[in-house]
Amino acid sequence: MSSLKVPGTTKRMFLVPGKRDIFGVDFSGEKDAYNKIWLSQGRIKGERLQLVNCYPLSEVSSGRIAREHCFHILLDIICSNKNSIFGMDFPFGIPLPLMQGFSWNEFIRHFPEIYANEDEFITINRRLSGNIELKRTTDREVKAPFCVYNLRMYRQTYFGIRDIIRPLVVSDAASILPMHPIRMDVPWLMEICPASTLKKEGVYLPYKGKRTKERTSREHILDHLERNALELPNEIRMKALQNVGGDALDSIIAAYSVFNVLHTLFRQKEICEPYIYEGFTFV
Repeated sequence: MSSLKVPGTTKRMFLVPGKRDIFGVDFSGEKDAYNKIWLSQGRIKGERLQLVNCYPLSEVSSGRIAREHCFHILLDIICSNKNSIFGMDFPFGIPLPLMQGFSWNEFIRHFPEIYANEDEFITINRRLSGNIELKRTTDREVKAPFCVYNLRMYRQTYFGIRDIIRPLVVSDAASILPMHPIRMDVPWLMEICPASTLKKEGVYLPYKGKRTKERTSREHILDHLERNALELPNEIRMKALQNVGGDALDSIIAAYSVFNVLHTLFRQKEICEPYIYEGFTFV
């Protein structure tokens, strides 16, 4: 059985993560991704994560940005922050029965040849699955809301793999966990799922929307995260409360998820099949 040794320790820290910034990324494959992709940046202070920034890609470049250009900007941010860990809100793989015999690295490298566009991605996988929405092992374990080629997810999966993961794999510019060994000279990317994290934390509430009810839920979630680990400046808190789509909050949850894994879950263990083929969601 293939396996990957994940370095870890039973102590509070591992691999001195305090020297690495943590970025939570709420990703989008929609045409207006420039408004929907949000990043939250945090720095470890002792046993807490201090958020220092939270912003959409639209603040990085003025005016409307084409979807493909958004992905280039995000890649530049990742590659220019080599001493960082990125929690990315999209699947890094697909169910093993649909991978057509490829290993994960082979699948990523051949991805544009297997699927010419996002429509082929959903069509081919629905055909291969017998029109059943198969979930990966990790999706079932973390209670992910959707399979990776669900109508609500397929663009996120397709563009995340094609335009973020694949360029990093081809250029050997990052450690994609747990499929790659950890390297200290490149950024680390971890797949996260805000919904799964909230379920694990017991605060899975409807928080996306304009009504008072959803705003109150956003406030309740932020209160919970602050009690547990986050130092949240009021300016960032207000951004998350006022962003009715929940994208700002999702990026904060993504950063929290990475921090939480580093501090409580990243024990010494083996992550093996099927995770090194399908991907693994860290919660």
